[in-house]
Amino acid sequence: MLKRQRGLTLVELMVVVSIIALATAFTLPSIRNWTVNAQVRATASALQSNLRQAQAEAVRSFRQVVFYRTNETSCTGNEAAAEGGSRWVIKVLPLVTGGPVAAAQCGSIADNAQGIAVSGPTAVCFGANGRPAALTATQTGVGAVCTTGANGRIIYGLDTESTTANLRKLQVWLTLGGSLRTCEKTRLVSDALPDGCPAINQAPTS
Repeated sequence: MLKRQRGLTLVELMVVVSIIALATAFTLPSIRNWTVNAQVRATASALQSNLRQAQAEAVRSFRQVVFYRTNETSCTGNEAAAEGGSRWVIKVLPLVTGGPVAAAQCGSIADNAQGIAVSGPTAVCFGANGRPAALTATQTGVGAVCTTGANGRIIYGLDTESTTANLRKLQVWLTLGGSLRTCEKTRLVSDALPDGCPAINQAPTS
């Protein structure tokens, strides 16, 4: 004798749909939080890597090198600096005034990371020893000055337009000695918090 198969009733189906909707509502904020934090971390890591590349180029070439922001899309080393520019250029300065300039590399400040803003100095210069150097706008040749920051440190800050809770507040620090690190703005570095900054809640270098 054939047995009649019983399907889901409308009430049972509505219960299942409600459970799925509730589960999705609870997990979506966590997924969004993870996604934004991952973008902030990736942007900070890229910025640190780009600064380290400029530093390495200065040591390798035994020349002064400028890492600066621009809005121009070319890559010659003659691009004008722009505060808050969406792109970056690593420029190798000539040995003598009026000599040829070269761009070691160029790229995007926040590549594929919508809604993330990077604040900090328009230009950072490195001497042949790999340490930050102070140069005038005339010396850099890009219309921006380089300083060694305040209290022996240069700070870039990363912010996001997202209103999601528990987002990372990351900064990229460059010290007068030439060391680079990405750290959590609201945490003081210690053995228990190795991802913290040497000082908390510091403003980015202007």
